Amino acid sequence: MNLFIKGLCLTIAVSLVGCGGGYDELPPNPSGVIESSSGSNNSDSNGDDGDNAIKCFDANVLNTTGIRVIDGDTVEVTPLSGQSERVRLLGIDAPESKQEYGTKSTTELSQCVNNAIVTIEWTERDRYDRLLGKVIANNIDCNLNQLQKGAAWHYKEYQSSQTPYDRIEYANAEIVARLNGRGLWSNLYPIKPSDYRSGKNSSDLTFDNERLPSKGVSKCYSKPSADSSSGSDHIIPNPPSNAICSNFIKKTCSQMSSCVEAKQQLRCGNTTIDGDKDGIPCEALCSN
Repeated sequence: MNLFIKGLCLTIAVSLVGCGGGYDELPPNPSGVIESSSGSNNSDSNGDDGDNAIKCFDANVLNTTGIRVIDGDTVEVTPLSGQSERVRLLGIDAPESKQEYGTKSTTELSQCVNNAIVTIEWTERDRYDRLLGKVIANNIDCNLNQLQKGAAWHYKEYQSSQTPYDRIEYANAEIVARLNGRGLWSNLYPIKPSDYRSGKNSSDLTFDNERLPSKGVSKCYSKPSADSSSGSDHIIPNPPSNAICSNFIKKTCSQMSSCVEAKQQLRCGNTTIDGDKDGIPCEALCSN
């Protein structure tokens, strides 16, 4: 009897090992979204779940009263309070003013912001003390629009400052514009603006035309706000001043482009966007 029981136990043990008792290697993750060992998306984590969890930071939102386009990837804005700021459009690199298609690129950006309510979403500054940010005009991402028009390159050298979602959307927009010969891509041998600035007269034009899906990819920034000195893992924009709130145009959730904008609207008293009164506005935007 004892021999029978021992044999049965040995058979069960072998079967368990054969059915996946060890750790399987995780499959490749083409979207670039960091996942935990359980395979779940931790894009909303504030870093409390372990070393593999993503730290998610909100961007600052700068509300403007005026904007001046300098070139295809740089603008100067007048905020509702404080001094004017120069903004380098994050994630794109436009042809220089004296470069082929440089003037047209500037025109495309001007058309995007013309007669629009403009906000700047940003988290850091560059070495020239310019804000690195996203220019949103009447809910249109003008950075992305430049790529869609063929008015700029996706600036892959600095794409780590973008959200994972924007990295994919911007890369895909460049691919579509390039394959359709839009804007600067009408030239079969365009020169990268970074190469042009270095004095080169040609560029390595090896491209990857694989488009990736962006559905479900994290929309949070992995870098903290450059305005924050708190050192906390999760940073939200400072409550807007009375001057900002008095100039705020109340919007519905469908009129907003980001959760950051929704949060500032709520702080300015737009309580209609928090229907269930749980402190989370526009949950379709803020649930990612």
